[in-house]
Amino acid sequence: MLKPLSPLTCRPPQNDREYTVTFDGFTCRVEDGGRPVLIAGAEAHQDTLRLRLEPLETQDKPELVLGLALDVLLGHHPEIKNVKVVDPSGHDLSITRGEFYQNPAVWHRQGGYVQRPEEWTTTQGRRHPVRETLVPGTFYRRYVAQIQKTLSLRTIDAEADLDLFHDWHNQPRVYDLWELNKPKDELRTYLQKALADAHSIPMILEADGKPVGYFEFYWGAEDRLAPYYESEPYDRGLHLLIGEPSFLGVENTNAALRSVTHFLFLEDARTQRLVAEPRSDNQRILKYVQIVPGWRFVKEFDFPHKRAALLMASRELFFNGVVL
Repeated sequence: MLKPLSPLTCRPPQNDREYTVTFDGFTCRVEDGGRPVLIAGAEAHQDTLRLRLEPLETQDKPELVLGLALDVLLGHHPEIKNVKVVDPSGHDLSITRGEFYQNPAVWHRQGGYVQRPEEWTTTQGRRHPVRETLVPGTFYRRYVAQIQKTLSLRTIDAEADLDLFHDWHNQPRVYDLWELNKPKDELRTYLQKALADAHSIPMILEADGKPVGYFEFYWGAEDRLAPYYESEPYDRGLHLLIGEPSFLGVENTNAALRSVTHFLFLEDARTQRLVAEPRSDNQRILKYVQIVPGWRFVKEFDFPHKRAALLMASRELFFNGVVL
């Protein structure tokens, strides 16, 4: 039997409106400002969730609101591997858990994959596929049932976030690995360069709207890492730090890494692999290779400035029954 859940407020990044999702153990409702936009009976049999949609006068953004309902139910029931949705006319849709989580409709601000022909260009001396122009803002947002927090990713602001960025990098546990315990002026320049770099996106991780970490996402084939493995044009990589001490711990970091992995695969359907290259003695990060789906240790190698561990994540393995 599916367990009743407390009402949850969800704010998809593509329209930033607040929806309320409720479930009493039998019926799931999604409301927009008190107006029901989805009502569905829900039941589970073994590893399959069955939703029967009730007719409503209006069906605004049906893919989004159905996705919100499924995200809440699947997030609280990791044992569910398959979903069957029956609409009021009796037509049904069957999807797996992995298929559902590869649809950006609920969590990514673009709301869907942008299909475009593959064209190539050169930027800052790097040849790469043509990409959308970076528009600052919140790219990803998702409620994580396991930690009961909403995690989101937004672009960093070199001025508004500078004090916080400076404080984080002057914590010994951070500067031991990042070596960026620099004056604010130098860190401002560092962030300005990162924002101007066409192959990377510096972002702030927030938990319930509070900044807790910093991530740098990059295109692997255009990075200094590319010569050390057989790179592909749509590989994505990441550097990370959890800056807020209150967010430290296995559960929170695990949730953050699963969400970030999810985000990077949602960014482009052609991305099949993620990479990372932490320092080889960074045991705090290396242990998560064992618990975050899809990730594995590949090898150690020598950068000019450090001994590094090459880590990789596979889209196929990540979405194979992933619990998010």
